[in-house]
Amino acid sequence: MFKEIYYFCHDIYQNKKLLIQFSVNDFKSRYAGSLLGIFWAFANPLVTVLTYWFVFDIGLKAPLTDGKYPFILFLLTGMVPWFYFSDVLGSATNVFREYSYLVKKVVFNIRILPTSKLLSNLIMHSFFILVALVVSVAFGIYPNWHFLQLFYYMFALMCFLTGLTWFTASIQPFFPDVNQFIAIIMQALMWGTPVLWSINQFSNPTVQFVLKLNPLFYVVQGYRDAFFGGSWFWENPTLSLYFWIVTLLLLVLGSNIFKRLKPHFSDVL
Repeated sequence: MFKEIYYFCHDIYQNKKLLIQFSVNDFKSRYAGSLLGIFWAFANPLVTVLTYWFVFDIGLKAPLTDGKYPFILFLLTGMVPWFYFSDVLGSATNVFREYSYLVKKVVFNIRILPTSKLLSNLIMHSFFILVALVVSVAFGIYPNWHFLQLFYYMFALMCFLTGLTWFTASIQPFFPDVNQFIAIIMQALMWGTPVLWSINQFSNPTVQFVLKLNPLFYVVQGYRDAFFGGSWFWENPTLSLYFWIVTLLLLVLGSNIFKRLKPHFSDVL
């Protein structure tokens, strides 16, 4: 059952130099045709954050958080993992169609293609982590030892995305409408994940339980704990266990779907 996951890890190690080169080229080519180039990679997410901040904090003054931290900082620390998740899911889902000329090459190991999207988006992800860190310091909230667990939550998110994108990328060549389906789900998921709000706003334990079933809750809350010096990840054993069970199931499902559909990719691409 876990054989495909082992092969994947082995392929990543064997092709690590090629994978890094692929990731760098992917990031460069994404904005190569525009006049301002890489500027757009940074501008769009920053405008999104500032828009949400202005509308909900300045305009509506909506009490979406518990007021413990400035809303702009609370928003930014939630948007950092969300941007990475949405960007990777969107780009990796189309990766086999985008690199169809490689899919048809028997000698090329296409198993590593979704991972190239994870790595190429890490460049932007690292930039926004730095922005959030600067804003945090500007508000007098300095990183402590808890900040180190950011690497754990980043790794957890990458594992979750690996399983998920194996599945979505494998079925996309056969069901192109999956992109539209993902777009709709992402709109609902954005509001069902504690990016703009705090779970402490809900006093009903049942509501909190349902919201915590979303695996992204674990990651987003973990990022905030890393920035704000909250709890360590091992202090939430139930949530940690649940997240990794879901992630493992996704990895098994995604790897097996990929294995079954891979021989037919060249027929539809």
